[in-house]
This record gives sequence, structure tokens and C-alpha cells, in this order.
Amino acid sequence: MSDAGQAKLADPVDPAPAAAPPAAPEPAQQPPPSGSPGAGGDAKPQQEPEKTKEEQPNKARGEEEPPDAKRNASDPRNARKLGQDARAVENAVAAMLGERSIGTIFMNSSIGLVDAGVIGQSGAGSYRAVPSGPISAEVIRSVTATFVAPASYVALRERLREQWIVLLRGPAGSGRTATALNLLSSECAEGIDKLNPDTSLRSPSDALALRDDRGYLLESLELDQAASLTEYSLGLWQRQLESARARMIVLVDAGTAMRESELAHYLVDTAQLADGKAVVASHFQVQLKLAGRTDQQLDDHPEFGELVDEVVATTPRAQDLAEFGRGLSQIVLGQRDIEDLRQSYTRTADSGFREWFDGLGDNEQRAFAIALAVFDGMPVQVVSEAATELAKAIQAAEIPDRRARVREVFAVRRLSLVERVHAELTTSVEDSDFGSLTVQVVRYRDRRRPRRVLEHVWCEYPEAHQVVRTWLRDLGSSPDRQVRARAGVAAGLLSLAEFDHVRRHVLEPWADVRHDWERQAVIGALRLPTMQPELQPLINRMVTSWLRGKTATGRRIAAVAILGTLPIVEPARVLKLLRKAADTDEDAMVIAISDSITNLALDPDRLGLVLEALERWTRARPIGVRAVGLTCVLQLCSFLEAGVEGSAEPWPGLLWVAEGEHRDAVVTLLARAMEAPFFMPETYEVIRRWVLIAQRDAAQREPLGALLADASRNPSRRRTLRHNLTRWAEGRRGPVDAVAELVAVLDREDYQP
Repeated sequence: MSDAGQAKLADPVDPAPAAAPPAAPEPAQQPPPSGSPGAGGDAKPQQEPEKTKEEQPNKARGEEEPPDAKRNASDPRNARKLGQDARAVENAVAAMLGERSIGTIFMNSSIGLVDAGVIGQSGAGSYRAVPSGPISAEVIRSVTATFVAPASYVALRERLREQWIVLLRGPAGSGRTATALNLLSSECAEGIDKLNPDTSLRSPSDALALRDDRGYLLESLELDQAASLTEYSLGLWQRQLESARARMIVLVDAGTAMRESELAHYLVDTAQLADGKAVVASHFQVQLKLAGRTDQQLDDHPEFGELVDEVVATTPRAQDLAEFGRGLSQIVLGQRDIEDLRQSYTRTADSGFREWFDGLGDNEQRAFAIALAVFDGMPVQVVSEAATELAKAIQAAEIPDRRARVREVFAVRRLSLVERVHAELTTSVEDSDFGSLTVQVVRYRDRRRPRRVLEHVWCEYPEAHQVVRTWLRDLGSSPDRQVRARAGVAAGLLSLAEFDHVRRHVLEPWADVRHDWERQAVIGALRLPTMQPELQPLINRMVTSWLRGKTATGRRIAAVAILGTLPIVEPARVLKLLRKAADTDEDAMVIAISDSITNLALDPDRLGLVLEALERWTRARPIGVRAVGLTCVLQLCSFLEAGVEGSAEPWPGLLWVAEGEHRDAVVTLLARAMEAPFFMPETYEVIRRWVLIAQRDAAQREPLGALLADASRNPSRRRTLRHNLTRWAEGRRGPVDAVAELVAVLDREDYQP
């Protein structure tokens, strides 16, 4: 294949590059120095003015040397770290929303991260946000499988058929999104796109290129836009949608001020679902079908009748009813106790919860209850130490005079404290930096209690806000990824009530630190808010604001990390924003961009867009963009792997991708990395690792040989490849068999007419 016009970064080097030096090991994680947040000390150096966190050298955070983007990208051990960071946030969200753990599905021929402990990760779907951009068929199927139509469904369908655009108004939690997705999927054969949260309805010409027989969903209409919306604007949309044979539903919160008389023709109101019990039964039955119980109905279990009636009568949100139905299925499957479910959903349990919290004896117990809400299911020592720090902060707020502080170290025994807060001790498996180990953990018996505790403190005790907020902010600087992820998710939960306040006092201070520890806390803090349609436009504008300028500030790097991790805007726009940030030579920014590109590539629906973008980046005019693009290619080569049926070893991810529809893109990118002088040593070291894998798994040799042959059409590149293959085979315990077959493939390609 032709490589005309590919990027050159410097003069050619020796066509037989030496192997890349081994990457430095991941720096040891150490606690912050005394006087820094999370250290618990107040001492400050007297010799010179105190540096801000932004100015502190990397060594103060446990790093031996500044980051090196190219070395980071070429070391597959860093893929494990990237996977652990993502899992830490997902586990924190699961714990906060009442799930004990993230379910992992291992699938054949699915792409994942090297040694990340997961291939084809799929979490509990009950709390997944619907991302902007094309909505996958899997998401639509999951919605339609459990859908129960509201009373206004028929009128809504007729209105959409007649006029192509509808404003669907109703209270949060009434199942509006599920209704819209179900209706659009039935009326539009070519799929559904969720529009970016900042899409303007003023004029369709500025919005998007509408596609034939496709549905479009705007999940939230901002208050300012709703107030200024006119019949004329919607008429423009209607004509353009009709011309494209496309349809659109816009969701509007109940109570939103609008020109109702003018927009009445487009407005359809929906109340709470007509049959709450049907929602419960639908989710109950679907979950049992997934577990192989195809003949189970809710009516087959009369012991649930009284509880179901009580919950349906007192629960106003469709999402809560769906979770309740899934909880009933867990009882049938023996995974949960009915009393546990009763404590989570009944009004009596809610009254008992208030009595329980208000009846805690002292601040030590309240601090432990709050700490357990943040770290539910984590090791006992983590919860205890965090509770101690919070108790100290509460005491400092109540008794400002340090000389008057008195703390009894042996006042409370662990078991009695755990019992007092209605928790339990158990064992669990923890994924540490050096492998898995069994630890003793503490968790609430009621799965919904963590969220209820934090919301109760936030709503009922305003004097506690600053203490809890500062405590969480300090925990976001913890060297323990699980701790900082939990602190971030807890701050994110609080931000649902006071987003702008938490943004100014927690998120931006974390982002300003300019370190990946706090960036992980920021991502955790935005995980829950991005699930709220009404907050998505604000988050989008916040991230856009952080991206401004050319300097790699802490906020700008954090924004890049957020773009690749959270489903804020559609992938095509994410890649455009990352391209603007890619004109840089600062390693911290390059690493953030490479990680974002890697996270995007893990989604099969976005992989093609990522590879197309990297093809453009690696031939761009600015040398910084080309270098960043090649760094991203190197990281995809190093970090991605795929489980393939019939193979003893996971395949290199791009090798597996090259067997499908994206082969030309993979060949082009690999060829450019093999030829770029500044990247040749690292690229050939990656290829050497691939050859070693092929030595252990013969099934990979023919596909790898074909890929290398296609990527080395250039004669000088082919000579370099052959030279390195021979050198590797001649080394001690070299991959002789794999090299022999690879060379045979190259020979066959050379002699083809």
C-alpha cells in the first residue's frame, strides 16, 4: 500500500535500530509530604515561601523523574494502571448506587487492555449514562426489552408521525428517556443519535446533518433555551426533518417555563407511568430470563405481593421501580435477602433511617457512618482512618481552640462501632498494584444506605457542608487510587444538589494540582453528574472553558482526560477537541491525550473514528500533532489486546483489528510508526513483543506476518524488518519458530507477481 506523504520527524537513522531501553518502573506511591492536603499536618517550611501544588516538583508526589510520554506509551505495564483507574471509578459508582460490584463479561474476540484484568468489560447497566452520538443497538435492546408504555404513548406516537418533532414534557424519573428511545427505535429504521447537550434549537442549519430515517434525541432542554423557543424555530426543524425523513424528540422537565400556547402543537405531557407494577414485573422477568429462568413471572411469587404494593404506592421514580424489580429477581436467584430489599424501599425503613442517624451517640460514630458511606465495601483500615480524620475535622470545627481538644484513642471498639451503624464485616478480594489479595472489608447491610447517608447529611446539616467538603477534597489527593476515586464519586453525588458550589470548591482545586491523582478524583466526581441530562450542558461548557489557551495547565490536562473517559459529547467532536490540544510538546498533556484516545478505542463503535483521526494526525503539518499522533499509535500497539477464540494467548489488539474492516488504517499507522525516526526503536520493540507472543501461539503467526508484510512495502523498511527479525531469532532463547514463519510470509509476499 502506498505511503506517500507520510510524516517524517527527522533525518533517517540506522535502518537496524537497537531495541528500546526498558521502561522505568511505575513510581512507588507515597503519601504527600507533611503540610500538604491529606497528610494531616500543619507544618510549613520556614526557609522559603511555600510553593503551590502547581509549582511543587514531581518528586514531592512520589515520582522519581518527570513523565516521558513516549516511554509511557510503549510500556504495556501502564495499560494495567489505566484499567485499574477506570475500574476504581466504576466500582465507586456501583457502591454509591447500591451495587456490590461491577459484573464483568468475558467475551471472545473482544478488545481490552493488556493485563488489566478485563476483556470486553461490561458493567451493571442500571446506572450507565446514554452517551452523546450514535446509540448502540445493545442499549436500545435493553430499553425496549423492559419498556412499559405511559398513558400518553399513543398520542405521542401519533404526534411524532404527523409533525416529525415533539417536545416530551414530564417529571424526572418518569421514564421519559426510555419512552423516547423506544418510540424512535420503532419509527426510525436507521438508528438513533443522542444530540450534544448544548445543541441549539434556534436553527437546524447550524445543528447537524440530518440523515434519512434516523431518530434524534435531545435529552434535556435548558431553561434559557426553553423560555426563548418559538413556533417559528420548531417549524424550521419540522420542515428540515420532514425533508430528511428523520424524527426528533426533545425532553423537557415538568415545570419548565415555555410559551405554552404558542408551542402547544409540539408539546406532549407525560405523567408518571400508568402501571408501576408492570415496570417492576418487566424488569423482574427480564433479569430472570438473563439468568436462564425463562418461565418465571412476578405473580408466581405471592410472598412479594404486599411488598410490591407498598413500594409501587410510595415510589415515584421509574428508575427506582426498575431497580426494585431487579432486586426481587436477585431474591429468587438467592443473591439477596427480602429483608435487605425491604429496608431499602419501604417508607417505614426511611423513618427508621432518620431515627438511626440522629440517634448515633457522638461525632465519632457519625464520622464513621459518613466515612463508611464514602468507602462502603473497602478495607476496614481505610474506613477507620478516613473516619478518624473526619472526626478530627468535626471536632476542630466545633472546638476551635486546639488546647481544648480531647480524643479518647481506646474509647470505641471496632465491632461495637460497626454494629452501631448497622454494618457488617466480611472478606473481599482487592486488586493491588502487585496482584490480588484477600482483605477484611466493612459495608452497610442496606445497599442503598451509602447514598442516603451522604444526602441526609447534605440536606439536613448545613453546618457540616464545609467540613465534609474539605475532608473529601483532601482525600482526592490520596496515593490510593481506590480512596481518591471514592472521594471523587462522593463529591459528585453532593454536586447533584450544588454543582456550581462543588465545582468551585472541589473540582477546580483538584484540577489545578496538575497531577494524575487528582485528575482521577475529578473524573470520579463527574461520573454521576454526567448521568443527569440537566447538568450535561454545564459540564460541557466547563470542560470547554478548561480547554482554552495553549498552555498545558492543570485544568486543560484534566479536560483532555475527561473527554476520553466520560460520555459528554459525541465522539467526532471529542476527537476535534483532542486534535486542538494535540499541538503540544508537553509530556503530561501528551500522556493525557494518549490515554483518552486509548479509552475511546476500547469502544468498537468509536474505534473506526479514532483510527481515521490518527491517520490525519500522523500526516498533519504541525510536527507536534504528528508526534502526538504517533505516540497514540504506539500506545494502542502496546496497550490493547483481544481475546480470540482458538488462540492460547490474547492477540495484540491492533493485530486483531487488522483482521476486520479497519485493516487499511492499521497498516497505514503501523507503517508510519515503523518509519518515523524518533519512534522506530519503540515501534520495533513493540513488534518484538508481538513476535514473542506469536512464538507461544502459532495461530497468530500467519496474521502477524501478513500485517508486517503490508506495513513494510517500502524496500528500506522491509530490510529493517528482516534485519530485526533475524537478530531477535539469533538471540538467547529467541523466537526461532515464529520468525521462521514470519520470514516465510515476507518471502511469499516478495515473490508474488
